[in-house]
Amino acid sequence: DQGEHFIIMKSKNLKAKFIAGRSYNPWYNLALEEYLLDYLEEDEIILYLWQNDDTVVIGRNQNPWQECRIGDLEAKGGSLARRLSGGGAVFHDQGNLNYTLLIPRKRYNLKEQLNVILVALQNLGFEAKFSGRNDILCQNRKISGTAYYFGNKAAYIHGTILIDSDLEKLVSFLKVSDSKIKSKGIDSVKARVINLSQIDKNITLAAVKESIKNTFAEMYNQGQQLDEIEINNSESENKKINKLYEKYSSWEWRFGKSPDFDISINHRFN
Repeated sequence: DQGEHFIIMKSKNLKAKFIAGRSYNPWYNLALEEYLLDYLEEDEIILYLWQNDDTVVIGRNQNPWQECRIGDLEAKGGSLARRLSGGGAVFHDQGNLNYTLLIPRKRYNLKEQLNVILVALQNLGFEAKFSGRNDILCQNRKISGTAYYFGNKAAYIHGTILIDSDLEKLVSFLKVSDSKIKSKGIDSVKARVINLSQIDKNITLAAVKESIKNTFAEMYNQGQQLDEIEINNSESENKKINKLYEKYSSWEWRFGKSPDFDISINHRFN
C-alpha cells in the first residue's frame, strides 16, 4: 500500500559507500556520477548526495529549446545540463538536494532502492508516499522526481528532493507545454510541487542528508558506521573525470544531442 510505511529490508553482500558532493557545478557533478557508474564494483552500492547552483537539467533525449528558457537562464547566471537518463526537465538550486544510488545491474530494484529516500523522509515526520513510477509526494504534491539509467554492468537511480528551492525560478526557467498551461494554468502547474520547508518550516538540508545517510546505512550497511569516501585521489582518476566533464560541459552534448526538430523563432521589431 503506497500509504503505508515501508519495512526496511536489509540487503547482504553489498559494500555500502557514501560520497558527499563538494561542487555546485552541474557538469562536474554529472561527470562524477558517470565515473562512479563506470567503475562501480560488482559488490558495491554507493549513495551520492550532491547539489547544483541554478541549473536546468534535461533528459537524455529532450530538446533544450523546447524545455527551457535558455536565454533567461544564462542571463541570470544559470547553466543548462543534459543527463544520461531519460525523463523530463528539472530545475536545481541549492535549496534542492540530489541523490544518486548506484548499484550493480543485477541488483537493480527501483522500489527497494527508492525506499531509502521514502523511509528517510518518513523518519523526519513527513507523510511521504510513492506516486506512479517515479514521483514521491507529500500532501499530494510532488517533492521528488526520479529517473534511472543502465550502464553495461551497473545502474543508477537518481532524483531531486525539494527542500527550500526557489519555485519562482523553477516556473520561470522551465517551459511548460501549451497544452498543460491551457488545461491547468501556470498557477496550477506551480501548485503541483511543494518544498519540504512549506510543510515543516524547521526542516534543514543537513537534516535531510543525515536521515538519508542513516537510512541507507541501516538498509545496506546493517547499521554499521557508514564511511565517506573521497574522490580525486589520483592523477588517473582526475583525468577520467575531467574527460567526462569536457563532455557534459560541451555544446555538442548539451545542445547537439537534441533530436531532429523544426523551430520557428519570432520577434516583433519597432
